Amino acid sequence: MNFGSLSIRARIIGTLVVLALSMLIVGSLGLYGMNGIVDDLEQMFSRRVVGAAQLGELKAKELDRQAMISLEVLADDPATVSRIQAEVRELDATANRLLKEFGDTQITPEGQAKFAKVKAAHDGLERSIEQINAALTTNDDERAAKLIVDQLDPAFGVLNAALDDASQHQFKRAEDSLAAAQGEFRTSRAIAIGSMIIALALAIVFALFLMRAIMSGLSTAMNVAEQIADGHLGHRIDTTRRDEFGVMLSALKRMDEKLHEIVGSVRSASDAVGGAASQLSRGNDDLSQRTQEQASALEETASSMEEMTATVKQNADNARQANQLASGARGQAERGGEVVSRAVGAMEEINNSSRKIADIISVIDEIAFQTNLLALNAAVEAARAGEQGRGFAVVASEVRSLAQRSATAAKEIKDLIGDSVEKVRSGSALVDESGKVLGEIMESVNKVSDIVAEIAAASEEQAQGIDQVNNAVTQMDDTTQQNAALVEEAASAAKSMEQQAQQLVEEISFFRTTHTSAPVQSSTVITTKPSASVRPIARPVAKRSAAKPAARPAPAPMAKASGDDSAWQEF
Repeated sequence: MNFGSLSIRARIIGTLVVLALSMLIVGSLGLYGMNGIVDDLEQMFSRRVVGAAQLGELKAKELDRQAMISLEVLADDPATVSRIQAEVRELDATANRLLKEFGDTQITPEGQAKFAKVKAAHDGLERSIEQINAALTTNDDERAAKLIVDQLDPAFGVLNAALDDASQHQFKRAEDSLAAAQGEFRTSRAIAIGSMIIALALAIVFALFLMRAIMSGLSTAMNVAEQIADGHLGHRIDTTRRDEFGVMLSALKRMDEKLHEIVGSVRSASDAVGGAASQLSRGNDDLSQRTQEQASALEETASSMEEMTATVKQNADNARQANQLASGARGQAERGGEVVSRAVGAMEEINNSSRKIADIISVIDEIAFQTNLLALNAAVEAARAGEQGRGFAVVASEVRSLAQRSATAAKEIKDLIGDSVEKVRSGSALVDESGKVLGEIMESVNKVSDIVAEIAAASEEQAQGIDQVNNAVTQMDDTTQQNAALVEEAASAAKSMEQQAQQLVEEISFFRTTHTSAPVQSSTVITTKPSASVRPIARPVAKRSAAKPAARPAPAPMAKASGDDSAWQEF
């Protein structure tokens, strides 16, 4: 399809459609990028952070169970032994549950390998505990204590190493997920910026094409109208355009051809009228003096009418522009507001998820702190036990060290999550800024009301102009009454030129007919016609022939008073 063959209306609609599609694409790309970031964060939480928390809790439960078994070996009171055994069974059930939950979250080969290593170490620890329980059942406390030192402590060390290795793996995978989310954020930001640049370039290109099409049509029409107003008829006009300006240029071409024909006929008739009009020159001397005053009033009337007509047309144009701007800007602002609302909601959900992750990390940190306190208490109890509790003191010290490392790791994860929350907050600020931009667009809609106010002011000026016209017409009527007596003296000479004057009037009446029919064709032609018909009024001859009191023969002498050939040459 040829862009030049489209109408101005179709070009404007096409430009608005392209802008709307560009905004839709940019918004869709932004939503797609945010969804990817949310998926990465959810994966990091469900598979990494939760797994690390399960490993930390499992390690704490195994530490508690090891301590309880040691206390069971040292306890002499049957009630105490029963209570310790119940707690050991509860800790064992909790540890098995945590181990199973951790295994369910491991779907990668590397994660399953880490889980298998932890599971094997846990099974070894279970076998050592079973042997100790068997010794305690036979009341062989010495063998049970020896098994604790020879088998339980090494097995627990192997389990701790496996748990630490698995925890490090979870932390590393969490960092990888965070890095992936940050990478997707940077990619989405680059894509959004690129899309906005492309959309802006398309808007500029379409605006330039539209401006060029409108300005070229206006320039051609203005040039033709100015040539006709200056009296240059018979020039060639290009009417190959297929838009509204093409219709207007076709009308101007027809007007130019008809004016050329009429002016030729009027020129011939005016020569014949000139001979008869010379007989009326003596009686029209006094009439010319009075009609000069009438011509001045007529000039003021014509000037007021011209200003009033231009103001009416400007009011109509302003009203159309106001409606188009208001409807287009309101629709764009509403769609933009919906997109921004959805973006704000998505960013708020991301922010809430990040806060929940931070809360979970705080719980992990608190567990590590409590583990540290428990290990400290165990060390104190071991110190009280003297030489027999030395090995247990070493184990308690190791537990404190591991608890501190767990707290440090939890703090690092909390810092990473805090950084992610801050970046999400920055994204929310950008979305809020977009909402402010849409607010500025709505302010543009409010400016339309100013245009309507200008229309009202122009209407006031029209009313004043009409008052001036009425005053001028009143003066013309008084002067015409005074001229009636002198017209009687010119009646005999007017008879001889009646036939020629009638022909002249019929040809000149075409201008009136074209002027009244022009609005049916195009509102733009209305603007051109008055300018062509009002300008001759500035000269006395053109004014008198245009004003033309139909019931009186006075206009013919007025047309002759300024000379005939020179007046038509000016036209």
